[in-house]
Amino acid sequence: MMRAERGSRSVAGARARFAATAALLLTGALGMTATGSSAAADAGRPAAAVAGPAAVVAGPAAPAAAIPLPSSERTGPAVTSYSPGRTDLFNTSSAGDLLQQIRYPGGSWTRTLNLGGDLASQPAAASWAPGRMDVFARGTDNALWHRAYTSGGWQSWERLGGVLTSAPAVASQGPGLLDVFVRNVDNGLSHKAFASGQWSAWERLGGVMSSSPAATSWGPGRLDVFVRNVDNTLSQKWFGGGQWHSWVRVGGTTTLLSSQPAATSPGTNLLDVVARGSGNSMRLLRWAGSAWTSWTSLGGTFSSGPTATDGDGAVRVLGWSPNGFQYESVRPTPTGTWSPWTAVDTYVAFRRLGTWVDTLDYATLDPVSSVADMRAPDVRTLYLGTARFNSAQDFFDETEMGQWLDAAHAAGIRVVGWYVPGYGNLERDVRRTAAIGSYVSPGGQRFDAVGVDIERFGSDGEVTHDQFNQRLVTHLQQVRTRTAAVIGAIVPSPYGTDPGNRWEGFPWSAIGPNSEAVVPMALWSFRSNYSASQVYTWVKDQTTRARTLTGRRVHVEGGVIGEGSTPVTADRVQAFVNAVRDGGAVGGSQYDYATMTGHENLWPILDQLNG
Repeated sequence: MMRAERGSRSVAGARARFAATAALLLTGALGMTATGSSAAADAGRPAAAVAGPAAVVAGPAAPAAAIPLPSSERTGPAVTSYSPGRTDLFNTSSAGDLLQQIRYPGGSWTRTLNLGGDLASQPAAASWAPGRMDVFARGTDNALWHRAYTSGGWQSWERLGGVLTSAPAVASQGPGLLDVFVRNVDNGLSHKAFASGQWSAWERLGGVMSSSPAATSWGPGRLDVFVRNVDNTLSQKWFGGGQWHSWVRVGGTTTLLSSQPAATSPGTNLLDVVARGSGNSMRLLRWAGSAWTSWTSLGGTFSSGPTATDGDGAVRVLGWSPNGFQYESVRPTPTGTWSPWTAVDTYVAFRRLGTWVDTLDYATLDPVSSVADMRAPDVRTLYLGTARFNSAQDFFDETEMGQWLDAAHAAGIRVVGWYVPGYGNLERDVRRTAAIGSYVSPGGQRFDAVGVDIERFGSDGEVTHDQFNQRLVTHLQQVRTRTAAVIGAIVPSPYGTDPGNRWEGFPWSAIGPNSEAVVPMALWSFRSNYSASQVYTWVKDQTTRARTLTGRRVHVEGGVIGEGSTPVTADRVQAFVNAVRDGGAVGGSQYDYATMTGHENLWPILDQLNG
């Protein structure tokens, strides 16, 4: 898939090839009619409005028996990038919707965004310039469907016709240029190009494929397409010098592929091809300018085939694991070393050991030295207050907030920015919360998630109990329309919302649909002089109830040193840790970092949450 920064190269050669291909199709030189259409093949297809040229079919009127695709194909992802440091990951849901996750520079993955559709294959994606993405998939009508992202938003779905028997592949040779490849009904390769603002008719390129194709370009006038053969080996077809060259087997005959390939080019005359091989690990084949290497292993265990993209010379490979996560490995330069496989984890900011810093602590804590102190006991996430409803501005102290964020990320610590709403001014509360999701620090860092601290109402707040409950739901809903960030709802303990207790009527049913994780304030130090065994029972109950009430992952916020009726002692903290783990939470934390001074003996106990 073409890097956005290659857009400065000349595209004259590619446009000339487009024109030549169109002329051949119009004269029937490729064995098709002037339109390439077939009434028999399209018979019974639903009518559809198509933006652009008339739909045409990719194969003959009398379909041959389709060679089965690898079972792993339907779940395969697609990945691209339209700017340095940004990654866009696409999947197809079981209902046929296109799903997107974004990783912005300096941040973690966003939540999953649903882009709709009626799709029957994995997607394919490419970018031809900064701010532009194009995504393709086979629809449930077996036609090619396309959706473009441009000018900061997604355009409507566009039906491009054809009769596909595989997912598509796409490459871009430069700005305004797209080349899409599919398997047609005779199991051969078909090609459709976009140039000069219009789509070509389909071009048949032969071959016999047992998978979806893969395609890449290292610049104008060059295309490389790879397919799995019927004997599960790999073949290549390439376009250069103004013409298509014959199919050639690459990679030998001893390495057998159990998935479709993925292909990318980190530079001129460089190619990387990845596919799942024996043992369901990823295998890599490279062209380094003069010859193909042998297949080498990238490791891992995968349930899907791979996707790959390049940018700034780095190559990223992703695929689904049997454990339900997608994993990514990155080679930063053409001669660099591959990174370990890392999970694409929406909930990573809420996992394992956390600690808390309130805006009230800004005046007494130094970000750099405090973060170094957090790193020593292996804190994984800092929950950092950004403002309260009664703060004078949207960020309590933007300069120091940025220092905390930069220092934490430099130390490998994730950061959840959290805001305390009051709901006397709902627009203010929505604006201040959404601002966390869009904030970029002086060091180019972003918050890993957004937290909404739900704890103010009644006599010490701006609105009544019932008003708070109503506006809380609206707040979460509106924040989700303004940011793609992962949202964590910091909620009361379920006990506190039981009938007769302080927060009866809490809108639990709205919390799960409007957040990705919940952080119950299971502040056991405020219980009535609980023993360690009572702490365990109560915290475990709050943990399991919070998960049941919301259906979301749970990070548990524990007691407060020096506050409440139950002393914070080592045996009680151990009971808290055991309850968090036994209750199925993904992480836990003691509130807060400032009060841990003098109680450093508790950190090794809390570190068990990283197990």
